[in-house]
Amino acid sequence: MAAFSFIGVAVTSATITIFGRAISDPIEVMSLIGGLFPTLLALIGVILAVLASNIAANVVGTANSLVNLNPQIFSFRGGAIFTAVLGILLAPWRLIQSSQGFIFTWLIGYSALLGPVGGIMLVDYFWVRDRSLDINALYSSDEKGPYWYTKGFNLSALVALVAGILPNVPGFLAAAGITSEVPLVFSIIYSNSWFVGVFLGGLVYWLLSKQQIPKLNRDQT
Repeated sequence: MAAFSFIGVAVTSATITIFGRAISDPIEVMSLIGGLFPTLLALIGVILAVLASNIAANVVGTANSLVNLNPQIFSFRGGAIFTAVLGILLAPWRLIQSSQGFIFTWLIGYSALLGPVGGIMLVDYFWVRDRSLDINALYSSDEKGPYWYTKGFNLSALVALVAGILPNVPGFLAAAGITSEVPLVFSIIYSNSWFVGVFLGGLVYWLLSKQQIPKLNRDQT
């Protein structure tokens, strides 16, 4: 990842000297290079990068999730095809029309969802369960298991997830252009959405789970 990041920064910096402006879009850089052979070579590289990233990293995980969600409906192949079709319908090329939309609308908005999830998982593992997991119970549907909670749902985690997301909603609406403006404090919160989500999600989950800690410790012993 460090090498990929360096290449991106180096190439973008080089475009300032070569073309007089910073160009971060590799497709635009290729269009300015010119020449049949360099263009074909660059296109092959882009195709391989798309296939390696989107199929190996994204489609596989989503297809497996769909199979786990309902194996009667989805096979791995069916889940992969469904993911590919859904990805096209979502028009992802609109996300990268501008760096502003890609970074502030998509990436930061995505991190606003992942932050609380990460905070909840960290707190649950390190403090609520004291770094102890029952691996077999994780994959068990036994209603008396330690991870069954309330009909299979951890209500404390769901409440903490909502609490970690909510402060970022006004900033996201402004970044997405749904609302014209929001108070400055919400824009600052949204700019740091991952950290806000980790802290709030983890804190709320810890507070809601405090009463469960003695019981969990007894079960582990």
